[in-house]
Amino acid sequence: MIQASSHDRLSRLFPWLAGPLFFGLLALILGQDANWDLRNYHLYNPFAFLHNRIDFDMVPAQVANFYNPLMHIPFYGAVMLLPPMVTGFLVGAIQGLNFPLLVGIARCVMDKQREHPPWHSYVAAFIGLMGAGTLAELGTTFGDNLISLPLFAAMWLLLANYDRLQQETMSRLWLLVAVAGLLTGMAAGLKQPSAIFAVGWCAALLCVPTPLTRRVMLAFCFGIGVLIGIAVTGGFWMHELWVHYGNPLFPYFNDLFRSPMGAAAHYRDTHYLPPSLVEAILLPFLILANPYRVGEIVFRDLRFVLLILALILTAIFALRQTAHGHQSSLTRHKGFFLLIAMIVSYLAWLKMFAIYRYLLPLEMLAPLALWLLIDRFPLKIPVRKAAVLACLLLWMVTLKPGSWGRVPWSSDYFGVQPPPLNDPTNTMVLMTGVEPFSYVIPFFPKPVRFIRIESYFTGPSGTPNGFDRRMQQLVEGHQGPLYIMYRSHEEKGSKAALHHFNLQIKPDACQKMNPHIESPNSDPFYFCPVTSVNTYINPDERDKFLADKFLKKTKHLSVRN
Repeated sequence: MIQASSHDRLSRLFPWLAGPLFFGLLALILGQDANWDLRNYHLYNPFAFLHNRIDFDMVPAQVANFYNPLMHIPFYGAVMLLPPMVTGFLVGAIQGLNFPLLVGIARCVMDKQREHPPWHSYVAAFIGLMGAGTLAELGTTFGDNLISLPLFAAMWLLLANYDRLQQETMSRLWLLVAVAGLLTGMAAGLKQPSAIFAVGWCAALLCVPTPLTRRVMLAFCFGIGVLIGIAVTGGFWMHELWVHYGNPLFPYFNDLFRSPMGAAAHYRDTHYLPPSLVEAILLPFLILANPYRVGEIVFRDLRFVLLILALILTAIFALRQTAHGHQSSLTRHKGFFLLIAMIVSYLAWLKMFAIYRYLLPLEMLAPLALWLLIDRFPLKIPVRKAAVLACLLLWMVTLKPGSWGRVPWSSDYFGVQPPPLNDPTNTMVLMTGVEPFSYVIPFFPKPVRFIRIESYFTGPSGTPNGFDRRMQQLVEGHQGPLYIMYRSHEEKGSKAALHHFNLQIKPDACQKMNPHIESPNSDPFYFCPVTSVNTYINPDERDKFLADKFLKKTKHLSVRN
């Protein structure tokens, strides 16, 4: 009896130790993260928030300047205090906590009476974390495999108490369901696109096999918890945006809030949305031919294709059983709760974003859902096992993980060496182009002010926004040293942007900057002093050139969160 109890405790503790250790080490093997968003805002935003620079610098991180910094504050602290490899291991280890949570969910779904050994849940969880998108984000700062932690905790809590949801009185259930909603809402508060999972998890509660009134009450309590969770992790930032810009979601939905600091537009990226119903239905298959339909990197993973095929077969089997007067056992199984949550979340994703990395929590759950469907097929056990094995082998031989950019580990995570400045207290640095380099700002002296006079959010045009007008005033009124920073291939546009302010580069005094994190890029940054233009520039020609250039640039506006 004692040995059995000890063995049970060990089996429950094992995933919590093995997951963080394995994925922490794997993150080190894959290399240091150098993704676009990290260089654009994952380091800068927490720095700006902690040092009260929201109105000091002018949108150096472009649209992403207005994203909630809370999730990235621990990473910022680690970069400033710890060696890079320790930071990388910790990021991977924390993301590895998805493993025990997935194991817990799998154990709830896998029926003990069907004699599934514990290692089945380990396999389902491990394969879940070996997806093309999840491996691409392992050790990175995107956060899609971090917001999955409270989402999976909420799902585990609901599945572990699934029988109680059907039987106990609401007076004994409301707190449990509200806590699940709180966890789900916290994910949405940290990263707004994860609100799709709140929709999915809530829809699953409406499908619990219990009277309609109880289902509605369960969903209501869950929804209240979601709102509280959003307030816990995102409320402070919404308040900041409201106070500064008059829009708690700035710049998004500014067509409704009409903040003068941005255009009267929704700012949503609709580039990846399927253009037709047929393409929406076939999207998982179309991704195999062209992964750029749902993102910016090449990858291949068959799990969603296999899952959809299994869903189609399940529907066929269910129709056959109904025709013979039998009801499918799946709808009475707690795994049906998981399937509904995933399907509704997927449909919400398809309608709102269709950006693959926002779907990572479902990528992690997909192997378990696939196993669940095949295991309920009305076929003999050897046939079901063969089907599961065939799916596993097909997935393994076709898997192609993506990459968001990595560099070798070094003694300095970013390797920024700012140029010497004679008067940092009165220095202003102008930033141009759409390249991400706001990560350099924390390494400059704190009094140096950074103004992004050109980007995919701001820039010279015939319809300047509030930031454009504010920057015009700041640059015209500046009395101290003035510099520009830009990537070499954006020199022409940078000079044009400077001309809008009657400024020009002093090329003989430019300095190259090649931080370690930029090692995959062949073109360096330039840091140059600027001075007033002495020659006459035709304002009509100048403004037409800049307006045309800015219109082209806005086509590249994308939601990067």
